[in-house]
Amino acid sequence: MTAPWTRLRTGWERFWFTPQSTAPVEVIRIVFGVVATAWMLSLAPVLTPFFGPDAAIPDRPRPALAWTLMTLVGGTPLIWVLWLLGVLGAAALTVGFRTRLAALLVFVVMVSVNRQAPLAFNAGDGLMRVISFYVLLMPAGSAVSVDRWLADRRGVWSFPRRAPWALRLAQIQLSVIYLSTVWEKSGGTLWRNGTAVSYAMRIGDLERLPVPSFVTDSILLTQLATLGTIAAELAIGVLVWNRAARPWVLALGVLLHFSIEVSLAVGFFGLGMMTLYLAFLPPERAEQVLRWARDHRPRRRRPVEAPVA
Repeated sequence: MTAPWTRLRTGWERFWFTPQSTAPVEVIRIVFGVVATAWMLSLAPVLTPFFGPDAAIPDRPRPALAWTLMTLVGGTPLIWVLWLLGVLGAAALTVGFRTRLAALLVFVVMVSVNRQAPLAFNAGDGLMRVISFYVLLMPAGSAVSVDRWLADRRGVWSFPRRAPWALRLAQIQLSVIYLSTVWEKSGGTLWRNGTAVSYAMRIGDLERLPVPSFVTDSILLTQLATLGTIAAELAIGVLVWNRAARPWVLALGVLLHFSIEVSLAVGFFGLGMMTLYLAFLPPERAEQVLRWARDHRPRRRRPVEAPVA
């Protein structure tokens, strides 16, 4: 009885706490920082209509501990101060300047906005909030960052080894999202009879590019698309933990979310999911990607000096 328990404990500790390169964390930080900056900027047109003096979204009771800073700044010009802090935090997160504080600012702003007006946002906005929390927990400024450059200018492109427990939480979150989605869809009539995709493609408010009618009107094609979506999400949720199958199911996921983005306006959900995909990027490959970006970044040309006569 001792040997199985010992193996289980050893595997548990190796999964959560065996130090590994922080390169995947840095890739996530940079990509999420860019996406978070875009998310913050997308709030600018709706900030005053939603949260200004004549807010279209009234204050409402919230569950206990469901805090939001909008209760303090809503209806005043301070909403723009909070928004600006979110923009600056997202930009600082991208470059890794005061990384922990920047991640905290992004998380606070995202939580405040989402909780103040939950009906005005969708699952993509909630996903962005969740990712910001995981980035807050990660050692995201340990390399390829302004923080590392200020601490040790020669070590910017060296990657320290840290316990990956926060990265593991992001990986588990990805799997949980897909498996819970499959569970919910399996109980829906439209998903079981294969017509859900056809209905979704014909919602005018969500339409980005029109889908040809021969697709939405075809029972065979819509059933293939509907059941294929469920099968793809189940495969990703399960097989992403298999090293051999992982590249294939993640590529399938990219195709799935790209097809959704092309046809439907679903906010930041696709970008958020593909950001979570980076949690499964092997450390050695993440280091290669970052060093490749370093070696191929644009360089300022030095002025050519005129020859001395």
